Amino acid sequence: MKKKKIIILVVVLIVVIAIAVTLTMYFRKRAKYVYDIEVVTQREYNTINVDNRYGVIDGNGNVVIEPTYDVIQIPNPSKPVFICMSDYNTETKQYQTKVLNDKKEQIITGYDNVQAIPTETTADGIPFEKTVLKYLKDGKYGLISMDGKEITDPVYDDISAVNYKEGMLLVEQDGKVGVININGMQVIKVEYDSITVDNYYNVDTKYERTGFIVCKRGENGYRYGYIDYQGDIILDAEYTELARVTEMEEDNAIYLIAYKDGQAGLLRNKKIILNHEYENITYNSYNDVFVIQRNGKQGIADRDGNIKIDTKYTNLTFGGVYINVTEEETEKVLDLNGNEMTDGYISKMPTKDGEHSIVYGEDEIYKIIDNSGNIIIDKNYTYIEELDNNYFIVANYNNNGIVDLTGKSLVDLKYSSIFKLDNTGLLQANISSTNTISLINSNMEIVATMDNASIEVKDNYVRLYSETENRYFNYSGNELTAQELFPDNKLYAKKINDKWGFADKDGNLVVQNEYDMVTEFNSYGFAGIKVDGKWGVINENGEIVQEPIYELDNISPTFIGKYYKADEWYGNDYYTDAVINEE
Repeated sequence: MKKKKIIILVVVLIVVIAIAVTLTMYFRKRAKYVYDIEVVTQREYNTINVDNRYGVIDGNGNVVIEPTYDVIQIPNPSKPVFICMSDYNTETKQYQTKVLNDKKEQIITGYDNVQAIPTETTADGIPFEKTVLKYLKDGKYGLISMDGKEITDPVYDDISAVNYKEGMLLVEQDGKVGVININGMQVIKVEYDSITVDNYYNVDTKYERTGFIVCKRGENGYRYGYIDYQGDIILDAEYTELARVTEMEEDNAIYLIAYKDGQAGLLRNKKIILNHEYENITYNSYNDVFVIQRNGKQGIADRDGNIKIDTKYTNLTFGGVYINVTEEETEKVLDLNGNEMTDGYISKMPTKDGEHSIVYGEDEIYKIIDNSGNIIIDKNYTYIEELDNNYFIVANYNNNGIVDLTGKSLVDLKYSSIFKLDNTGLLQANISSTNTISLINSNMEIVATMDNASIEVKDNYVRLYSETENRYFNYSGNELTAQELFPDNKLYAKKINDKWGFADKDGNLVVQNEYDMVTEFNSYGFAGIKVDGKWGVINENGEIVQEPIYELDNISPTFIGKYYKADEWYGNDYYTDAVINEE
């Protein structure tokens, strides 16, 4: 009996250990790709440029760091951590750096060099990793937090960002590269010759599920493999070429076109869908099919690897759901199952209602037909594009308009272009000769028109503006007031008799209407004022911060204190008080 109890206890202990090991492995794996990405909503600090030297200002326009440096990096503009660079060494290709806080005190000391880590496509537009820095010590790089805590030892030859993968870092050792995250956890072993991302993007998960294409150099040259966003090896580095089909927005179904010994195949995760026996494989997202080519002849396969059209055609091109091919010098039009079509059209695009199609013939004219082939719209249009609710953008060469399914004109055929404004329910219609912009709502009604105009799509509104006008609309096209959009502002731009001033929330004029143009007050509490072609600055109390002295190309500049926002040629923003275009 005692022996039996011991056996039970041993079994229980083994199970507990197994569970503990499994959980440990699970959490260690999860730690590779679970990390916090900080989002900056307000930039408390910005770079200034004065006489080609850089410094830092705060949100009130006060100089925090004097503009005396060659370069200044502000990795996280919500925190007072400034990388100040000077004395560039042409041999080492490095600056002397020191890290200062908002009291001009040197912080994060004891290292040969400390730098921010530049990156791209961050969620908030900050061009650096926002929670970590890299430091140099005894010729090697390590990772350090913004408050100076070492995250990794200095063991790397270099550390750089993995572009399009915020929070992931490429590390180099002895000529090989790997990936760690901003917590210092190893995601990919340092054993590859190169690592790039696959550029996969999903509207919901954005770049979070972007994976990695890894490369190793062997006796037979470079070979490529694939590692998913969690660091799991999907394909070993044994392929001569490799690319992900990024148009498929499926996080867990990774389609890869991979070449082995010069022959292309298709894989879904690790499973071979199409064998490596094709010269080329490409994806057509409109029809969700793959074009396969063998011996110079092309055919079609679906995403499960089923051959829909044999590889016996040349010059294969898509016209919506129709396929134009050549077989032994005879041109044919096929459907997606390989059946020959004889309706006289070379392109067919079914509409969203499932009852009609946009068709295109050899006469180079677009028409709309019903499912029985009856012509519904035939007005010699050179282009037709479906919108929603059976509305269509139509073109007669360079003139664009909008019609409904009966052919009735809803928007005149007079615009140079008409297109959807991303992530809104609005259309933008342009007339190039006058730089006129019209906004059109979902009912195909023109809600606003402005000449010599510019447009901005913000997080919750659309701004239409020119040198003399400024209007706001929600994503449905309803006009908004500045008071509705910026309820915390003290003053608002107000136009009276073609001159601009500022009024309070009740509409009482506080700053006289004596300006040719003004901007609304920004989140820092400053607005631009324009007189005789020159811009100045006013604060939220109605006090002049800078008399109008700046001649700017920007018709709606941004100010912090007396400084205006400029763009460097490589895209980094800074503020300056430089007076240009002086006579």
